Amino acid sequence: MNNLFQIREISTLSFNERVLQEAEDRRSPLMERLKFLGIFSSNMDEFFKVRVASIHRRLEMGKKGMAEVLEIIGDKTRELDERFRAAYAEIISGLEAEGVKIITEADLANQSEQLKEWVCDFFGDNVLPFVVPILIRDGQTFPALKDGAVYFAIKMWGEKTRYAVLEIPPEAPRFVQLPNGNIMYVDDVIRYSLDRVFYIFDYEKIEAYEFKISRDAELDIDNDFSEGYVRKMERVLKQRKGGRPTRLVYDATMPSSMLKMLQKEMRIIQDDTLIPGGRYHNMKDLIKFPCSRPDLAYPKLDPMPHPVLDANDRTPMMDIVRKQDILITYPYQSFDHVVRLLREAAIDPKVEEIRMTMYRVARRSQIVNALANAARNGKRIFVMIELQARFDEENNIKISEFLTELGAQVAYGVPPMKTHAKILLIKRKGGSIAGFSTGNFNEGTGRLYVDCMLFTADKRLTEEAAQVFDFLDRASKMHTVTEPKFKHLMVSPFTTRKMIMKLIAREKAKGPDGYICLKVNHLTDEKVIAKIREAADAGVQMHLIVRTTYAMLPHPNIRAISILDRFLEHQRIFIFGRGEDRKVYMSSSDLMERNLDWRVEVAFPILDPHLMQEVVDVVALQVADTFKARELDEFQSNKYIVNGVGSHQAQMETYQYYRDLAHHAKLLEAPTPSPN
Repeated sequence: MNNLFQIREISTLSFNERVLQEAEDRRSPLMERLKFLGIFSSNMDEFFKVRVASIHRRLEMGKKGMAEVLEIIGDKTRELDERFRAAYAEIISGLEAEGVKIITEADLANQSEQLKEWVCDFFGDNVLPFVVPILIRDGQTFPALKDGAVYFAIKMWGEKTRYAVLEIPPEAPRFVQLPNGNIMYVDDVIRYSLDRVFYIFDYEKIEAYEFKISRDAELDIDNDFSEGYVRKMERVLKQRKGGRPTRLVYDATMPSSMLKMLQKEMRIIQDDTLIPGGRYHNMKDLIKFPCSRPDLAYPKLDPMPHPVLDANDRTPMMDIVRKQDILITYPYQSFDHVVRLLREAAIDPKVEEIRMTMYRVARRSQIVNALANAARNGKRIFVMIELQARFDEENNIKISEFLTELGAQVAYGVPPMKTHAKILLIKRKGGSIAGFSTGNFNEGTGRLYVDCMLFTADKRLTEEAAQVFDFLDRASKMHTVTEPKFKHLMVSPFTTRKMIMKLIAREKAKGPDGYICLKVNHLTDEKVIAKIREAADAGVQMHLIVRTTYAMLPHPNIRAISILDRFLEHQRIFIFGRGEDRKVYMSSSDLMERNLDWRVEVAFPILDPHLMQEVVDVVALQVADTFKARELDEFQSNKYIVNGVGSHQAQMETYQYYRDLAHHAKLLEAPTPSPN
């Protein structure tokens, strides 16, 4: 088999190991470590729903080597699960030492009668109304279990052994804060109260063991759109709920007879699908673990004032952008500036039309509200909403229907391609303004993901942004379209690959004087990798910062790292050359075949010299990280650079960088040391 890095699923699993490392990292506060356990759990859920499901599909198609990949994934997953449980036990012990104690139903037996009564009342008021136990009987159809839900397999011992399945109701809070300050999982509240659910049966002993099922989340969408794209998406979303099982995670203490019963009833035959786990599942809920101790979390980092926008907070943003390009980097600076621009556009009499793409937006989106207000104020609205944004399909359908009712023109992409570009165009008397982003128009993730937004009135970019929207409009209506021409923007599937290859070749021609720095989430495209390697062979020095999947083999002229820290690195940045010859692009696109050839993506140049230097400065901080950076090697070792004891922590130094910018603009009294 090829090097494991060349297998996307193995590389994704390696990324999830880096997330788990953050939970294991004792330099981080206890609550942050617990949160990373939740992120790891969520990532692994999606990994099995999407990546492992993809392997099963390829295995059914007869692709060789997939069975071996499944075996490797199974072994690695079991190893990571053991590390997860060890980290969880260590963190919970640390929290208990700090006075934050989690108790089980067994511990409750030793508590006061008043507390027991309180738990019983809580169960009766907040849990019991939503509990639906299903008895398992021979010859009766096994219940259809939901993907990602947590269930109890119930066994009742007596003259007759009985089995039942009970879903832990999602309506109930996962964590229950007790009057004495302790915390219980609602799982254990249910365990303590099982007699109140099954009292009609005569049994000597009753026990409950948790399990959950992950299912194939891929949507099978054919190319017949006669029924309408929205209706088709609603139909296939219902089909997803019954997708084939890709993982059964169960309490390792579950009796073997009960496990065999579950396997038989759910028709799980592959051993690689069985993952023995701990007492609790759906640990993604740890992200919302209740704790009122700020000293056990990271110090709060408020966004720094923007040196231009906050210095002119009473000046309309569009007037500012007409005079100079504006770059916002959040969460170091505030995402609210994006919302501010759209709110201004919604009521500005000079604005005639707003065009926008949407991939993932917040559930209660201020962006959508601003567009709705613009529609009510008589502006023409064109929104390209991608209905195939995985796990956001239902939310996007609701938004599309809401905006359509207000008179907006809503399109649904260019099937079978996804529209992944994040761009905005405001047509205004006197000149248009374009917005280009590396990430979603989502104020929720804008506080957690590191992304950039460029606003510009430069005609070189606004006119080409208009071409992208014209293409999307015509293609969505199934009109004949000619391939648009772009000189400044890289637009997939038309020009991105060609321009990337051309820029790599330009640096290759310089030999040892050439330089390439790529910061992406994924680097897996074979043709791009081959060109990068050719350039490295010619002596070009390279820095690669790759968050998740990475398919390159080591090279002496290539230094490859991955950084995980308190914020999720989400920017895509391409730097070619140094000095006056330098070209800098930012993008929504990763360097994967799907992004280059099978999606609508946009990479945009940073043309303003000062903004270009800002981008280069911030990337240099990442290259120099010796605190949270891991080396990407062929052994999937995920070793911290200099064992993680270095003093350069890129994200904290980036925060200080933007503090200094604000200070120089006289928006802060004085710079202060960044928190560690």
